[in-house]
Amino acid sequence: MTGSALLPFVVAGAMVLAACGSDSNSGSTSGSSATTGATATTGAAATTVAAATTEGGVATTATASGAPTGDPVNIMTIGPTDAPGFSIPSIPVGAQIAVDEINAAGGIGGHPANLIVCNDTNDPNTASQCIRQATDKGVVAIVGGLSLFDSAIVPLLGGIPWVGLTSSSVFSDPNVFLIGGDGASAFSAIGAAAVKEGCKSIAVILSANKTPTNESQIKAGINSEGGTVATTLDAPAAGGDWAPVVASARDAGADCVASGVGPPESGPLITAINAGEPLRYFTADGGLPDVVLQQLGAGAEGAVAVSGFLPKSSTDGIVQDLAAKIKAAAPEVPFDQFAMTGYASVKLVADAMKDQTDVTPASVHDALAGVTDFDTGLGPIVDFSTPNPAKGYERIFNPMIYLYVAKSGAYELLQPDPIDMSAALQLLAAG
Repeated sequence: MTGSALLPFVVAGAMVLAACGSDSNSGSTSGSSATTGATATTGAAATTVAAATTEGGVATTATASGAPTGDPVNIMTIGPTDAPGFSIPSIPVGAQIAVDEINAAGGIGGHPANLIVCNDTNDPNTASQCIRQATDKGVVAIVGGLSLFDSAIVPLLGGIPWVGLTSSSVFSDPNVFLIGGDGASAFSAIGAAAVKEGCKSIAVILSANKTPTNESQIKAGINSEGGTVATTLDAPAAGGDWAPVVASARDAGADCVASGVGPPESGPLITAINAGEPLRYFTADGGLPDVVLQQLGAGAEGAVAVSGFLPKSSTDGIVQDLAAKIKAAAPEVPFDQFAMTGYASVKLVADAMKDQTDVTPASVHDALAGVTDFDTGLGPIVDFSTPNPAKGYERIFNPMIYLYVAKSGAYELLQPDPIDMSAALQLLAAG
C-alpha cells in the first residue's frame, strides 16, 4: 500500500493488491456516497434514530426516539476513488453505510457523523492536500481507504487517528490503527500457507514491479513454518514469456509457488504452470482477484489465497448482510476489502466513543487505544490495547490471516480458523 511513483493498481501487486485482498474496478461511486474531484463531502444526520445495541461487538439498531444533536463529527476516508491509473470506488461505500447506521443509532458521542471523501487521484500533492483538509475541517478520524503515498502523508496526521488504513509499509506510526490483513502479515501468510499445506520446496516468484518488494515477507512466512525456499524468481516484463520462469522453478525442485505477483501477471503465470507438471499455487486474494479467478475457471482450481477478511461467500458474521446493503447502495462497485474495512472502521470509532461526548482527534485516539475484543463481524477481532511486540510492526494488532481455496471460479474458506503470523513478524523484526 505505498510508493513514491504513480503506479497502476493492478501492477502494484507487491504494494497494494496482495495485502489488500480485493477486487478493483475503475469507475465512480454512486448510491450512498459520491466522489467528485479531489474531495467530496457526503453524509448527514439521519432523521430517525435508534438505540444502539451490540451483537458480538457489531452495532445493531432498535427503534427509539430523538436524534443526534450538536455539531457534526467529521470523519474522512482517503483513496483513489476516481483516478488515473486505477480507481477503487468501493472505498467510501461501506463507510457511508456505517455512518448512516450510526446516525440512526444516535451518532458518535451523541453527535451526527459526517463522512468526507477525499479522492487523492493517485497524486502525492493531492494526497497531502487530503491531510490538510482533514485538519482544516476538524476531522476527528480517518477511516479505511489507502494511498500510494501513505508513508509520506501519515507523518502529517498531527494526532488524527487513521483507522483501517490498508498499508504494506506503515506498521509503526502511533496514529495508525490497523485492523488486519496488512502487508507484512498477508505477504508472510502466502509463504506460511504453502508450508502448512504440505509444500516441501517453494519457489518465490515476485512481480516485475517490485516497489516495494515483498520478497522478505514471503520468505519470513516460509521460514517461520520451517519450509525451504527452492529459488527466487522475477516475473518477465509485461507481455513476456512465463515458460522460462516456470521451468526454472521446476528445475530448482519446487513443488509449490509462493506468488507475490499482481493480477495482470497471475493469469499468465498460472496458465504457464498448467502447461506442465502442476505446481500448487499460493498468493493473496488481491493478487488473484475474483475477476481473474473467474477468467481462469478450472485453471485456477485449488489455488490458495490469503486475506485478512472472510470471503464474500461466507455465511459467518455480517458478511452477507453487508454485501446486500452494498449491492443496494452502489450495485456497480465490488464488495471487497475496502468496503469491508471502511464499514468496520467507522463502527470502531463509534464504539470507542459510545460513552463520550467530547469528540476530538485526541479523545478518539485515546478511546481507540482502549478497544479490546471488538468483533467486526467480517472476520477480524480487533484489540488496539496491546501493540504487536515485533519491533517495527507494532501497529499490526491483528496478525491473523484467513486461507481461501479456489473452487469453481470462486473462493471458499480452506479452513475455519485464521493462521497466526506472529512468528513471521518476529523474524522480520529480527532482520
